[in-house]
Amino acid sequence: GHVPYLGTHLAMAPEPGRLRAHRRGDALLVPADEPRPAIERWYRRTARAEIAPRLDEAVAALGKAYTKLTIREQRTRWGSCSTTGAMSFNWRLLLGPEDVLDYVVWHEACHLVVMDHSRRFWALLERHRPGYRAPQRWLRANGSALVLPG
Repeated sequence: GHVPYLGTHLAMAPEPGRLRAHRRGDALLVPADEPRPAIERWYRRTARAEIAPRLDEAVAALGKAYTKLTIREQRTRWGSCSTTGAMSFNWRLLLGPEDVLDYVVWHEACHLVVMDHSRRFWALLERHRPGYRAPQRWLRANGSALVLPG
């Protein structure tokens, strides 16, 4: 089988005796039996590695800082930003296209400047990510389908 990854797919390569999922090129090496927990842990680790540099870039461009980055899985939320600057993102964003991940990161980063969804917030997001409406629409339409196959 395959698993989705930021708009592409990785071929699953089951290996007996393997405990951790590991990416090698276009393949994801997974435990032969019960691969799912290992795959999910791999997505969580990888989500942090994908999101942290994007978030760093966004907050630097906005002249802000965040206090903490958490990766979790919430059924309904893709990201959040607290008043203390704690950022949280859903690892299932990796199951969708890259521009959608980028949109959510910038959306939450902009909340460090404007906490609400006022016109000022959307204007700020648009200034930094002029094409944000397309990935926003995609996420609204397809977000519920971003689940691991199987």
